[in-house]
Amino acid sequence: MNIASPHSRRKFLGQLSTGLGSISVMDLNSKIEGAQTVTNDQRGLLETTHIPARAKRVIYLFQSGGPSQLDLYDHKPELKKRQGNDLPDSVRKGQRLTGMTAGQSQFPIAASGFDFKQHGQSGHWMSSAVPHLSSMADDMCMIKTMHTEAINHDPAITYFQTGFQLSGRPSMGSWLSYGLGTVNENLPNFVVMVSHRGGQPLYDRLWGSGFLPSVHQGVKFRSKGDPVLYLSDPKG
Repeated sequence: MNIASPHSRRKFLGQLSTGLGSISVMDLNSKIEGAQTVTNDQRGLLETTHIPARAKRVIYLFQSGGPSQLDLYDHKPELKKRQGNDLPDSVRKGQRLTGMTAGQSQFPIAASGFDFKQHGQSGHWMSSAVPHLSSMADDMCMIKTMHTEAINHDPAITYFQTGFQLSGRPSMGSWLSYGLGTVNENLPNFVVMVSHRGGQPLYDRLWGSGFLPSVHQGVKFRSKGDPVLYLSDPKG
């Protein structure tokens, strides 16, 4: 049988690639149009913010069990004057004791063993323990107006991550995901990396989404095995 209009292999592949390209464009346009009809509320995102968001990413480093602020940035000259004296009742004000100090009959005052100096135009007080960091004093923001009633490690860490001593509330990263959304829906909004070399007491609940939609929960990256759990099928 004679073919009236034969096609070469090159022509066939060229027409095929053009057709696939058109299909891809149509699919992309349909996704964009569909996305425009989905509200932020349906996505589990904050509808509007009080201030237009400018930040595109946040890197948050948390040192669980890090050095005391009294040895780094929080200068307390009065402590040196009262070195070795018992903590006065006017300061303690009936504050409950932890399990580690419940058996103590005295609570002697101990000042930092490091020398403090003011640095930069801001005049930040910083200790000799951080000589290199002190050269960047004007590039840092020190918040010294916050306090908590938590006196033990675990509730204090939970408070720091969620704003509450009791677990179950959304974490800081979940709130950022909820408020800012994402510029790439193919990647997780909120990624968590944990170092276990120092035995940091960080638990999965510290990056949970609480009562927010689960899409805002932190995705933990691992250094061994699968980078993210449940990406690979189980063996067998």
